[in-house]
Order: sequence, then C-alpha cells, then structure tokens
Amino acid sequence: MFYNIINIINNSIIKKKKIILIKKNIKIINLLKFFIKINLIKFIKIHKKNILINVNLYLKNKKLLKLKNLNKISNIKYIKLSNIKKINKKNELLILNSNKGIIDNFTAEKIKIGGILISYIWN
Repeated sequence: MFYNIINIINNSIIKKKKIILIKKNIKIINLLKFFIKINLIKFIKIHKKNILINVNLYLKNKKLLKLKNLNKISNIKYIKLSNIKKINKKNELLILNSNKGIIDNFTAEKIKIGGILISYIWN
C-alpha cells in the first residue's frame, strides 16, 4: 500500500520536483502526516479526491535526502526490537508500521516494539 507513495516521493526527490498530486487515501494521509513530522514533507493540502504534497528536498545542512522503499507487495519485511537497537544511528531513520501506527526506529525503541519496515531515510 505504501509502496506507490514512497516511490512517487522518491522520484520527486531525485528529479528535484517539489509539488506532487496523488489520489486521496486515508492510510496514505497518515503516512504523509508522519513525513511532515520528520520534516520530509513541508505540507499537504487535501481536496475532495486528491492530495497536493509539497516535498522538502533539503534538510538544514543542505544535503539532498535519500529515501529507499523497503515495503514491497511480494516481500514484507518484519523487524524485531533487538534489530532496531543495532540499527539506530544519528543520520539514519527507519519508518515502521506497527500496532501503534506509523513510527520511526527511535520511537519503536522507546515503546519497545517492532513492526513492518516501510522505508529507510538517510542523508
């Protein structure tokens, strides 16, 4: 489900395209709100059938973001809490789908749960 939206955002980052228009979906809106929280997206505007997305191409240190899609329809990857503790670094961010909603690897370590990998973000 998140596969298409992550590919669309990744392609817009590669092409340095700031504005994207996609079809409205409630689960995608939750992922986009999480992307706003981690500053990957500046803002979204929700219309009747579409969502307008403004992508943040650069962070504070002026580096281009890199986004890798780990959520594929045929290959769902689960990650345990013990593996999350090994991955945690300052410049890397895993996005997980858990029973608590969409969270990052630092939040998953705080609340001590694992989940399904959605994507991987680094500078």
